[in-house]
Amino acid sequence: MNTLHILSQAVPAAHLALSSIQGELSRLQTLASQPEHAPLRESISQLAGLCQTIEHTIADGIHTLARSGDGLQGLLDLLHHAEDKPLPANQLAGLLTPLQQQISHARADIGQLL
Repeated sequence: MNTLHILSQAVPAAHLALSSIQGELSRLQTLASQPEHAPLRESISQLAGLCQTIEHTIADGIHTLARSGDGLQGLLDLLHHAEDKPLPANQLAGLLTPLQQQISHARADIGQLL
């Protein structure tokens, strides 16, 4: 999956920020290839790994939220078509619970970045 493509569509500001960071890291990696900057290589490598982790976490969160949004839309469509039929609360709760869990999971994952 091309996470930069997902980010550019869903969250342009995040894409721009991550692109900027990746560009700066690339420049630092080029500088660190020179012998006098060799001590910086490990730190730059760690920063690049963190950047990749952030990118993947955000992309996964966006994907989860998109799936949850689709699920909520499906539920709204179901309720719209069944407006003249009562839907027991336990059935409605059963439909909403997985969506709430997905949203909570995405929120927790993204929240750990802070």
